Amino acid sequence: MALSRRLEALLSLVPPCERAADIGTDHGLLAVALQQRGLARQVIASDLRPGPLGAARALVEKEGLEGSIFLRQGDGLQVLQPGEAEVLVIAGMGGPLMERILSEGASVARQARRLILSPQSDIPHFRSFLEAEGYGIVLERLVEEEGKFYFILSVEPGSSRPLTEVQRAFGCHILEENFPEYKRYLQKEEVKLRGILRNIPENTGENESRVQEIRHRLQLLEERKQALEEERRHGMGIKLGFGLMRLPRLPEGAIDIEQGKEMVDRFLQGGGSYFDTAYVYEGSEEATKKILVERHPRESYTLASKINARAAGSEEAAKKQLAISLERTGAGYFDYYLLHAMDRNNRKLYQDYGLWEFVAQKKAEGLIRHFGFSFHDTPEILEEILTEHPEAEFVQLQINYADWENPDVQSRACYEIARKHGKPVVIMEPVKGGTLASLPEAGAAVLKEMRPEASLASWAIRYAASLEGVLAVLSGMSTTGQVEDNMSYMEHFEHLSPEEKGAIEQVRDILKSQRQIPCTACKYCVEGCPMQINIPGIFSVHNFYLRFQNLEDAKKRYGWRTKEGGKASDCIGCGACEGVCPQHLSIRELLAQAAEDLEG
Repeated sequence: MALSRRLEALLSLVPPCERAADIGTDHGLLAVALQQRGLARQVIASDLRPGPLGAARALVEKEGLEGSIFLRQGDGLQVLQPGEAEVLVIAGMGGPLMERILSEGASVARQARRLILSPQSDIPHFRSFLEAEGYGIVLERLVEEEGKFYFILSVEPGSSRPLTEVQRAFGCHILEENFPEYKRYLQKEEVKLRGILRNIPENTGENESRVQEIRHRLQLLEERKQALEEERRHGMGIKLGFGLMRLPRLPEGAIDIEQGKEMVDRFLQGGGSYFDTAYVYEGSEEATKKILVERHPRESYTLASKINARAAGSEEAAKKQLAISLERTGAGYFDYYLLHAMDRNNRKLYQDYGLWEFVAQKKAEGLIRHFGFSFHDTPEILEEILTEHPEAEFVQLQINYADWENPDVQSRACYEIARKHGKPVVIMEPVKGGTLASLPEAGAAVLKEMRPEASLASWAIRYAASLEGVLAVLSGMSTTGQVEDNMSYMEHFEHLSPEEKGAIEQVRDILKSQRQIPCTACKYCVEGCPMQINIPGIFSVHNFYLRFQNLEDAKKRYGWRTKEGGKASDCIGCGACEGVCPQHLSIRELLAQAAEDLEG
C-alpha cells in the first residue's frame, strides 16, 4: 500500500509495540500500515467524524484486518483508557487542537510510552506547551510534501527536556538525514518573515511591536542557520559506529551479555547511535536484542544488518535471512540493510536471486529504511555496480590510512567512486583488523611524539571520520575499555589537522617498508577450510614475528593459536579460502611461508 511521504515519516518514528492508537485516523491508512508492517500487534483507530471513520472501516475490511484494528468514534483521547495504548499517534490537526487533546486526555497521554505528534500550526507554541507539561522531545523529523513542510515530533511523557528559545522556535534534535529539507524550510521561513517585514509600516506603536517581534524571530533564525552549518561540518552526533560482531565472550565461549550492556549504554550516552550486525556472524543478532533492542527506545538508535547471498546457497534461503534477522534482533525494522560483501565473484548471485528487487520491496513495506551494499573489489567493479544500481542509497567500504593507496584495496579510488555517485559511505576496517592499533615501534613513535595521550587506534578512526560524506566509521569493539577509548576522542570529535595528516603520511611510509600480511581477521576463510586451520590467527602470529623478529615468543604464540586446529603446514592447497577472502590474499603461499618461519 503506497503512502504519502508524510505518513511514511510518521511510521518511521513509531517503535514496535503491542498496541498503538491512531487518533484522528482519517480514512485508516496509517492504522492499516502499522499493522501490515508489524509495528503494532493491535491498533485502535479513532475519529470524531463518522465520514472518515466509515472510510477507515471500509479499508480495514478490504485488507482483512477486522480482528486487529479496532475503530472507535470519539473526541481525542477520550476513546482510550489510561495504559490501553503504548504508542499514540496524533497528526493532521492544528497545534491548539492538539494541545487541548493532550490536556483533556492527560491521564491517557502520560501513561503512554511514546507519542508521535505532527501539529500543522502554531508549532513554536506547541513545543513550549510540551516543555511546560513535562513531555520530552526525543527527536524531530521534517518532511516536505507538495511544497509544505511538516514537523513530526517523537515525544516521551514524563521526561521534560529544557529547550532554548531557538529550539522552541525552529525545532530540536533534527535528524541529520533531514538537513537538506530543514535548510530549505529555514530559507522559506526567512523569505516569509522578510516579506512581512517589508510590508509593515513602522509609524505606529502597534506596528513597531510587530516589527520588533519579526526582527527577533529573524535573529533566532540566523542563529539556527549558523548552528546548522556547524552541525553539518561536524556531523549530528558522533560518526562512530558500534560493530556488534566482536562482542566480549565468557570463558566458555558465550557472548558476555552483561558487559555488552555496559558497552552499549556508554556508547549511547556518548552520543553514538549507529549499530552494525550481520546474519552470518554467529550470536551477534541475538545478542543485539538483549543488549540493545530490549533495553532502549527504538528511535534512539539506528541498526544495520546484512543479507549474504553466498552463505544462503539459494534464492529462497537468501530471502529468508531478513525475516530471521528481524526475529533474532526483535528490532521491527532495519534502518540500514546491506547486500553483504559484494565483489566480482558474487555480484551475479545478488542479481540472479532478485535481491536488489527484494530489498527495494521490503523498503516499501517498511521493514528497511535504507539499503545499500558492502564492497570488496576494485573501483572499476564499484563503478559498474553503482551505474547499474543507482537505487543503492549508501556504500560500505574498507577505508584506512594504510590502504588508502594500497593497490590491493584501493581505498581512495573506491571512496572517490562512491562520492562521484553521491553515495554516503559507511567505513569498515578503519583500524585494519587491529593492525593500526599495534604499529611498528618507529611508526608508533611518530604518533606518540605528536599526541602522547592518544591511542594508536584513535589516529586510525579519526583519519576515517575526517573524510567527507561519511555516515559512520565502524569499530568492532570487544571490551568496555575500547568503548571508553573511542568515546574519549569521538564524543567531541576533531578533524585531523594538517600536521596530524603529515604524521599519518610518515607512518604510512614506515608501513610500506615493512613486510606484513594485510589480513583483517574477518574469518570468512575459516568456515570452509577442510583442515580447520585458524588462518587469521596464524597470520597474526606471523605478523608479530615479521614486525619484532622475536622467534621464541612467536613460536609460543603459534602453539597457542594452533592448539585446537590445523597448523599452517596442514594446508592441502584446495584454495577454498582464497575464493572468499575480501583482501584477495594468496593464502596458500602465505601459509607455506608461515610454516617455514614458525615450524622450523
